[in-house]
Amino acid sequence: MSPQYRIHSRRWAPGLLLALLLSFGCGGDDNGPEEQQTGTLLQGTVASFQAQAVPGGFALAATEGVRVTIGSKSTETDANGDFTLRDFGVGNQNLDFSLDASSATHLLTDVEAGDSYDFLFSINGGNVSTQHTGTWVGEGGSTDPSSQGFVTITMIIAQNGNALSGTASIPPPDATTWTISGKETGQSVDGEFTVTGSNSLCASDGAFQGTFTADTLDATFVEVRPDDWTPAQEAECGPVESGVFTLVKQ
Repeated sequence: MSPQYRIHSRRWAPGLLLALLLSFGCGGDDNGPEEQQTGTLLQGTVASFQAQAVPGGFALAATEGVRVTIGSKSTETDANGDFTLRDFGVGNQNLDFSLDASSATHLLTDVEAGDSYDFLFSINGGNVSTQHTGTWVGEGGSTDPSSQGFVTITMIIAQNGNALSGTASIPPPDATTWTISGKETGQSVDGEFTVTGSNSLCASDGAFQGTFTADTLDATFVEVRPDDWTPAQEAECGPVESGVFTLVKQ
């Protein structure tokens, strides 16, 4: 698609959101020799490590000194809980955390050469909860020829429950803002976006489906109009829109 960079208030609304939806710091790291480098990067922060309870003992809560390992790559979190691992393997990779006698594992799926990740980890009794945030920027368009342009989206993905949440917006004079919610499973995502404020008569909610690979998010959306839309809105805004968006994490 080769969009004309014209931002059309209403059309952008649903589409932008949708793109949003979709799919993904820093201590010492151990790097392998040049021939083993894959270009992969994981920057992470262990926000909490609640050790497994030991009879007669106390559960340990810590963020510093947690050993983090992927394959042959290993490091420890610093005083802030931050760590970095580079050039680990591709495919499905176990990310192991250990502290004293306690351990936990998180699975990174479908890792490809050059992939990068930025996660916040919480570990409790062997269970790992993850969350990552980011800003995605890209292009999109819909069934309205003038609804093509540029959008920026901020999103949080909490993979422990496959939950997605975020916001998207376009600038004045339309000043439309949406909230986004949904789920991601592997490389698939689906959900909905809801208008929370707009100067545009035509801003509406929507539903989306898409996939993400590494830092690229691709999604399709369909506009969902509320039952209480007025005849004036229907006449002004025309047929229900659908469209496609492609975003890249910055």
